[in-house]
Amino acid sequence: MGIDNDLLWSKIYDVIIKSLLAVDGCVQQQLRKSNSKNNCFELFGFDVMIDSDLKPWLVEVNLSPSLSCDSPLDMTIKANLVTDTFNMV
Repeated sequence: MGIDNDLLWSKIYDVIIKSLLAVDGCVQQQLRKSNSKNNCFELFGFDVMIDSDLKPWLVEVNLSPSLSCDSPLDMTIKANLVTDTFNMV
């Protein structure tokens, strides 16, 4: 049985979106208290585990994910993350 990457990523996105929807009220409440409503952002780190049936499970969400790099793969992934973050901001 081959892995359908598009389906797997779709399932991962679904888990992430549902977790963000679960805290939407809290985020909105904090945003209303903030003085910088139009010029702030938050970077979240989602740890997702994939089981043998290719079902993603949310392990945790980090408010301040580590950007240190322990391997060349880590450097590639995090460099792309920082680039994408700056492009969005």
